[in-house]
Amino acid sequence: MKWGSSNNTPQWEKRVRLSARSRSGHLSVLVTGAAGFVGSHVSAALKRRGDGVVGLDNFNSYYDPSLKRARQKLLEQKGVFVIEGDINDEKLLKKLFDIVEFTHVMHLAAQAGVRYAMKNPGSYIHSNIAGLVTLFEACKSANPQPSIVWASSSSVYGLNSKVPFSEKDQTDQPASLYAATKKAGEEIAHTYNHIYGLSIVGFRIFFSLPMWINKSLIRTSPF
Repeated sequence: MKWGSSNNTPQWEKRVRLSARSRSGHLSVLVTGAAGFVGSHVSAALKRRGDGVVGLDNFNSYYDPSLKRARQKLLEQKGVFVIEGDINDEKLLKKLFDIVEFTHVMHLAAQAGVRYAMKNPGSYIHSNIAGLVTLFEACKSANPQPSIVWASSSSVYGLNSKVPFSEKDQTDQPASLYAATKKAGEEIAHTYNHIYGLSIVGFRIFFSLPMWINKSLIRTSPF
């Protein structure tokens, strides 16, 4: 369901609360990028173990929107309400945190890809930097503050030729705008943890591949 003034109704709020309802002692999680490959699997796994889950996704066209809609339907069958909205929408985020006392935020929404940045650089700033700050601001203002787990990227290692990579390696030579925005995200996360005490854990994803994928895609990947 797309977020908007027409959806800001008691029925919409009821769906959010129902989706966020967890078993006793379990978590209540807001998952951004919930209709994506990783986000949909995370949402389903959390719901399966008894956590409350509310999904958020903007359903943009970088990846096939029909696949995202199909995942949205599958998640709704499992009791996960996926809202169509943008992480830069301050009013939407405030509304969600007013309705639900989320214990955690799983932030998986991002503008992905390396080559696409050459055509549409603004989308990376909008999603990966501005969107991250908007989300952190909402979490900072929430009561109670949720713990945040967010997806950085292995691309932050950039031109580093040392292998295997280590978390202690320098990451100051990004090789793409995408990598630069993810590196900036790590610095922003550190700042919000240092100044506001937000509990934030980031992880650098390498390859996220489904079962039965054509192995040639791995060899030809530009990442």
